[in-house]
Amino acid sequence: MANPDIANGFKPYNNPYGRGQAVVTEHELLSSNAAIYIGSPVTIAAGGVDHATAGTDNALCGVSADFKAASTDGKIKVYSDPDQLFVAQTDDGTGTATAEGAIGLNINFVGTSGSGLISTAELDESSAATTVGHQFSIIALAKTYHRTAKNAHGEFNRLVVRINDHQFRSDTGVTGV
Repeated sequence: MANPDIANGFKPYNNPYGRGQAVVTEHELLSSNAAIYIGSPVTIAAGGVDHATAGTDNALCGVSADFKAASTDGKIKVYSDPDQLFVAQTDDGTGTATAEGAIGLNINFVGTSGSGLISTAELDESSAATTVGHQFSIIALAKTYHRTAKNAHGEFNRLVVRINDHQFRSDTGVTGV
């Protein structure tokens, strides 16, 4: 059975330094923010957290653990630990990240909208490369199931990733292998 197409953003997977638990921190929200969905990649811009822009060299501060409507004041909960792992789906089956050889490469995300309160962001599998400034690093194929189908390499596969270009690090990420 093929992998199902169920885009639901970036879900915390594990944290090697948080005893397996995802660590959530609160950050000030940019008052002119775009709508931010649960599982959306976010960035700190002009002193507050806002929805991130997809693409190389667009650093991230984490992934939203909250839904916030556009132009909302206050705070937002974010998975902002640089070592936090996430699981996300690839966007289609035409690029590099659908094969086992993608493990160790870097990748960007695509999509900024949501469905209900949940993000529909995905991994842009055609962007997978060794590029230093790509937003995420591919760690592994996720061991997940959907009903009776086991996740497999191919279209809409789910990958375990870590933020590569993180705003809380002093570098712009590492080169993929």
